[in-house]
Amino acid sequence: MTIATTRQSPVQSQPVEFLGFLGLASLDIGVRHFWPGSIAASLVSYVFIGAMAIAFAVRVRTGYLRRKPHWTSESWRRYLRLAVMPIIALAVVLYVSSFDMSSNALGAPHSATRNVVAISMVVMMLAGAFGLVAAVDWLAKGEPSEQFARTRWFQRRRAAG
Repeated sequence: MTIATTRQSPVQSQPVEFLGFLGLASLDIGVRHFWPGSIAASLVSYVFIGAMAIAFAVRVRTGYLRRKPHWTSESWRRYLRLAVMPIIALAVVLYVSSFDMSSNALGAPHSATRNVVAISMVVMMLAGAFGLVAAVDWLAKGEPSEQFARTRWFQRRRAAG
């Protein structure tokens, strides 16, 4: 087995994961449409959510085990600092979503304040979801011995002087 075939194996399993996700999502949508509120709809929904959570956890664990022997503690800290940003964005979205939207806590209905809150929540949700997927995907793919280096975005500025 060559290095090229070893690197191709995770890519080959990706269509199977995608087809499984697509099949479960379609089944979930179909059952909810044709039998809303039934036990079957609830069961399929729980199976779909559980399967996606397990697939996500397996992907994180696989990436962790691949990189564990190679990364230094500083590299892990830099990676976790990057990965926590989308988690914080999603947590803020969930927190703001818990407010009662009928009250004026986030601005009066149809006001500019409420529109800004809604747009910022959508932006934070997208940044959090795509950022977390990108961070986990980066962890699971690539050369394991490559250290996680700080990008220019996260470098601390040195004081002039």
